[in-house]
Amino acid sequence: MSYRNKLFFLVTLVLALALALPAQAQVPTPTATPVNPNANISWPPPVYVLRGEFTVRGAANLSNMQNYFLEFRQLNADLTAADEAVPWFPVTVPQTQAVQDDVLGVWDTSTVPDGLYELRLTINLTNNQQEQMVVSPLRVENTPPPFAVTPVVPVASPTATVDTQQLLPTPTQFDPTPRATARLAANVRRGDSVIYEAFTGLQPGQTVPIVGQSSLGTGWFLIELPNGARGWVSPSVVDVSGSLSGVPFVSPPPPPTPTPIPATPTPVSTVNLVAGNFRFDPPAPVCGQTFNIYLDVANFGTTPNPSGLIGVVDIPAPDPNLTTNTVGALPVIQPGQTVNIGPIPLTVNVHHSQVHQLVITIDPGNQILETNKFDNVINAQYTLLKGSCP
Repeated sequence: MSYRNKLFFLVTLVLALALALPAQAQVPTPTATPVNPNANISWPPPVYVLRGEFTVRGAANLSNMQNYFLEFRQLNADLTAADEAVPWFPVTVPQTQAVQDDVLGVWDTSTVPDGLYELRLTINLTNNQQEQMVVSPLRVENTPPPFAVTPVVPVASPTATVDTQQLLPTPTQFDPTPRATARLAANVRRGDSVIYEAFTGLQPGQTVPIVGQSSLGTGWFLIELPNGARGWVSPSVVDVSGSLSGVPFVSPPPPPTPTPIPATPTPVSTVNLVAGNFRFDPPAPVCGQTFNIYLDVANFGTTPNPSGLIGVVDIPAPDPNLTTNTVGALPVIQPGQTVNIGPIPLTVNVHHSQVHQLVITIDPGNQILETNKFDNVINAQYTLLKGSCP
């Protein structure tokens, strides 16, 4: 074969290989697991360095969400969990307000040693299920490595006298001690719910140490009073400071039971009003527009009740102190009878596009003698639509 023919053969072979390679390289790319836009941690991303108080962003906005919270735990150098038997440590207390592409909480990494960690978002749902997302690994590095660049402080000229103490900012000392400060006069109860007895209270601005948090996920704190006694406060009436990472979860005492009525020689007629089903009309309340509330009330007693009132209190999640109130008429109900009461009109003008809690109470002034008052209250949650509100 001549040199000219060999050269032609080689060029043809190279062109054929070049055309074949792209076809062989077209390997399908694996499909990533989709991220739920309403249940995720968008910041920080995996393999990120955290330092000091770090803001965690994302979304916790599921339609049947009860609450959400953030947790962390340390990893080994090979990215495995340090000890599967050790529980996750809390970053935040359970929150009930929905979040969409905003701040989920702040993790104070200065309270943990430097190293590798994973961060988890847990959303508790009303059907006793959970939605979770984990970001891993993350590196906490509050102490920079020795090879980190250190800023150079300029040296003053011989003709000028510079007070370097005035140039350097005074460091702020962070106190990690968990504390609760009352926003207003707050009840201290024997358990983590309003059904427990309030045996004392906190004055506005009073600060007490936090020694525990409810293991039932209610968000209530166990505090220690100046006299050494301990009691529970709601997270809606206190501001929390310090770090909750080392605060243990504590089981509250059993719920109180009604005091039994002693037997008498002759039968005694009683009244027992019970709150049942309710509905809104229209079903989705709108800011600034009146909607009606309908409630089923049954009399499980043996005598008819006297007429009275039904109280309604609307509590917006962003500001529990900014309530809206109304009342409805309670008619006489015969024993064994159920009556649908309404309409009870209500107009809410605050915190649209936010979650609201509606508390409906039969006989809020306790004017009717009953054998059981614990079944007189019913709670509902809804999201107030914007409507024409600014």
